[in-house]
Amino acid sequence: MQQTLENFYKAVRAAGVAVAPANSIEASRAVALVGYRERGILKHALSMNLAKSHADQLLVEECFEQFFRFDAFKDSARDSTAQGGDDPTANAAANAEAGGKEKSTAAPRYEGELPLAKMLMAGDRTALAVAMQQAARDAGLTDIWFFTQKSLYTQQILQRMGLRELQDEIRALGEGSCPTRIATAGALRTAKDWLYEEVRDFVERQLGMFGKTAVQSLRERHLQKTRLSNIDLRDFRTMHELVRKMARRLSALYSRKRKRANRGQLDFARTLRGNVAHDGVLFETHWKTRFVDKPRVLVLCDVSGSVQAYSRFLLLFLHSLNDVLKRIDSYVFTGSLASVNDIFDSYPVAEAIDKIMAEHGFGGSDYGGMLLDLERECLRGIDHRTTVLILGDARNNNLDARSDILQQVHQRAKRVIWLNPEPESFWNTGDSVMRNYRPYCHLAKTCNTLDHLERLLDDLLRAATAS
Repeated sequence: MQQTLENFYKAVRAAGVAVAPANSIEASRAVALVGYRERGILKHALSMNLAKSHADQLLVEECFEQFFRFDAFKDSARDSTAQGGDDPTANAAANAEAGGKEKSTAAPRYEGELPLAKMLMAGDRTALAVAMQQAARDAGLTDIWFFTQKSLYTQQILQRMGLRELQDEIRALGEGSCPTRIATAGALRTAKDWLYEEVRDFVERQLGMFGKTAVQSLRERHLQKTRLSNIDLRDFRTMHELVRKMARRLSALYSRKRKRANRGQLDFARTLRGNVAHDGVLFETHWKTRFVDKPRVLVLCDVSGSVQAYSRFLLLFLHSLNDVLKRIDSYVFTGSLASVNDIFDSYPVAEAIDKIMAEHGFGGSDYGGMLLDLERECLRGIDHRTTVLILGDARNNNLDARSDILQQVHQRAKRVIWLNPEPESFWNTGDSVMRNYRPYCHLAKTCNTLDHLERLLDDLLRAATAS
């Protein structure tokens, strides 16, 4: 039964619920306690241990209803009963007898030894369902992802149930001129077609569970590794969701509360001072606590045409980390530096970024002019707690680089990080002045995909936490 639970956890993950190993272990323990007799209690136990929100709970319960459905081979039975028939295989045998001649009053009987043929002719739907489930498990049906795999898994399940042997049996029974054998062969042939339809429907239901988000997941993985400048406008919505998902993951990892812990390394000085009133008896203990200081970030984004897409997603990423970063001062530039903090304060993040790009995303880059504005407006506010994050290709249109100002920033700031969307081999070609700026950067790296952005921001937050 543990394998069945593992398959259920896989279906829940496919539905979009993040099930960690610890969650699945606790769920298995809960199932061992409540048992499988009461369906409602079992569903409640699984949803309480696997779901982390109300939306997740609804998804888990929906997966439960789909996964623990034991209605294989029942739909056809209802159809047959509604039409006044006793059994689909028996009716098929009667219709097939004598190649379309007058119907027999009794269905033909199968007297061979083939298990699948016996189940079909006896109409034993329970045995057929068990055999199909076992064949599906052997075929690895839980790994189905795409609709193009339906035929493959259908054939694999049928072969494991004994389709090839059944076809040989039908061929052998159809040979000769014995009416009874011919009728039995016709009944088995009709039952085989019915079995194929049932197995195909079962595979489609499994695809609906295990392949629910597979195509979307592949698309997201592709977008994470695609250069941001190559992202189509139609994919922006998906990209925004990806950025928010990554930001939530980083937030959960690094947003620690500032509070005193009741364990850790004993703070002897505070403990002794706190127990003076007790004549030195250590009734109250005080422990040393690690305080996490949120980093302050000053971000400077080039929004000229060549790097506008990269700036869009960097700003979206950073402003989705508000609960981790103490303060984000956002500036954009082409020729001159412009603060956009008021826009982020007035609009939702995605809408604010669209407005920023519409108002400021024109003209050629002038990094020297940007640094002059930075010196005049921001240099005094940069201190040892500030991380300066610059996103741009450092292509200065043959203007003065003013790297001396970046040197001052390097001396005052905690870290200066330059994210360049171009490969490093292009940094010193043409009008690029990256060679002038690189000596005054604590870190300079290529950053042109969401994966790059996530790793770099992860490094930034880890360094801030460690310090």
